[in-house]
Amino acid sequence: MKKVICLIQPPIEDFYGTPIRNYPLGLLSVAAAIREFHPTLIDLRNAKPRPVSLPAALKGVSPFYRPDDASPFSLYKRFYRFGLSDDEITQLIPGEFDIFLISAMFTTYSETVFQLIRLIHERKPSAVIIVGGADASVRPENYLQVGADFVIAGEGEIAAKCLLDELEKTTPNFGSVPNLVWQKGNKIVHNPVEWIVDLDALPFADAQTPGTPDYFLNDKLHAMILASRGCPNRCEFCSIHLTMGDRYRIRSVSNVLDEMGEKIAAGIRSFDFEDDHFGGNRRWLAEFLDGVIERFPDFHLSLQAMNGITASNLNAEILKKMKQAGFSSLNVSLVTPGETMQTNLKRPFGTKKFIEIVNSAHSIGLSVTAYIIIGLPCETTAEILNAILLLAGLPCLIGPSLFYLVPSTPVFDRLQDSGKVPDSTLCYRSSHYPVETQDCTRLSAMTLFRICRIVNFLKSLADDGFPSVEIDSDDDKIHIPEGVSGKESQKLLGVSLLRRLYHTGILYGTGKKQNGAYPLVREKYSPELLESFLNHDWKICGFRSGNTITKAEIGIR
Repeated sequence: MKKVICLIQPPIEDFYGTPIRNYPLGLLSVAAAIREFHPTLIDLRNAKPRPVSLPAALKGVSPFYRPDDASPFSLYKRFYRFGLSDDEITQLIPGEFDIFLISAMFTTYSETVFQLIRLIHERKPSAVIIVGGADASVRPENYLQVGADFVIAGEGEIAAKCLLDELEKTTPNFGSVPNLVWQKGNKIVHNPVEWIVDLDALPFADAQTPGTPDYFLNDKLHAMILASRGCPNRCEFCSIHLTMGDRYRIRSVSNVLDEMGEKIAAGIRSFDFEDDHFGGNRRWLAEFLDGVIERFPDFHLSLQAMNGITASNLNAEILKKMKQAGFSSLNVSLVTPGETMQTNLKRPFGTKKFIEIVNSAHSIGLSVTAYIIIGLPCETTAEILNAILLLAGLPCLIGPSLFYLVPSTPVFDRLQDSGKVPDSTLCYRSSHYPVETQDCTRLSAMTLFRICRIVNFLKSLADDGFPSVEIDSDDDKIHIPEGVSGKESQKLLGVSLLRRLYHTGILYGTGKKQNGAYPLVREKYSPELLESFLNHDWKICGFRSGNTITKAEIGIR
């Protein structure tokens, strides 16, 4: 009798979450590969977020994240549990499951996975627990130490099937299972890692796996797809080659189109391509886009590549095909505009190419979000500010990401060798900004983060215009007129706070609205860095319209 299998996506805890990125693509891919075992999925993250106590290790960022800040320049607010509580998990997990496969993607969220393993063992001591995912791949011993029976390092479809087949046997041979990390007596055994050569031979990720909830984006039923695996680039802050390999493997165009067709027949109309090197082959990308345009012209598809797209292979022709196929936006990563830093980090393209792509995308009606990393080791605050000012003048939104720690990357290893890695993995996360340097302290990083918020707000003013309603304010509060919509209220607050900034040099946020007014609260920031931003000669370009406004125009208004 085959054992009963449960696939689990664990909860996470952080200051922010991106619900649409919670699609359990890896688990659904494994589910398709082990369909004969009739697996069930439990998405423990699929629940309303709720505030929880801030861990002591993260107290250092509490001055920057105020729960009552209504300003459009606010950063994060509360610390949340995105998913079910431990008590709810204990009650939810049925006792009939024999084997649990758990996704462990991020080091900084590993404590939640460790606790899940403990809860499963308490609920069913005889359960076999298998863990896979990016963090489990680079730190398998940590999961074995807290009670996991097996870890699958790297790709999981073939390895999971082989492991489950062995578990059905009276005398299993775990040494024959590729990618497996397991304990043999007192010794931890690392079986050889094998990469899947023929991706077309894999079944499509099974969104119909029992227990799988519906996922929506902009009111359309949504799914994620991997059209390729691996990345030939070895950016020094990225560990994807450890979980997907550094050989770039692409599914055939027809295979990807067939998966889309199957999912479209099930009602799915929104697709996010989560490749780490999507568009890495220009000829493939052009053929794929042509195939989508030809095969699915009447389904009004929405296509995204939220994990980013390989900008070095984009050109005007490809961008036009993307728009016609169903893309309305483009996510591209600049990381840093400095040529020396780009070379040191082994980035695959430079600033000139990046600017060309942003302008071309905007010219055909694709909205662009450009991502930069704030606080890369060895990068100065002046260099990061220059990156922000460069993007301020381009028709794009700025997507700032505070630097975070990824084990087994060259950047991580150097920081660890110099004793700069925090003791707690809770501190590895972006929202904590784990590594302060002389060139970029946490105060500087948070100030730069807030400057990005200000610039994006100004971009919205360039697109939509300044508010037509005048507001009253005094020394300690801002009054909003009755009947003003929430969106207009945010615009009024932002303009009022900017005027105060220009006139006083002080950046204020707000408290919670009281009696029709927002009390002013002085933010925590670097005065020198904010002054440097204000003293630069810059212009702001709207990300939708491309309209520009100058610093002088903003000051006059």
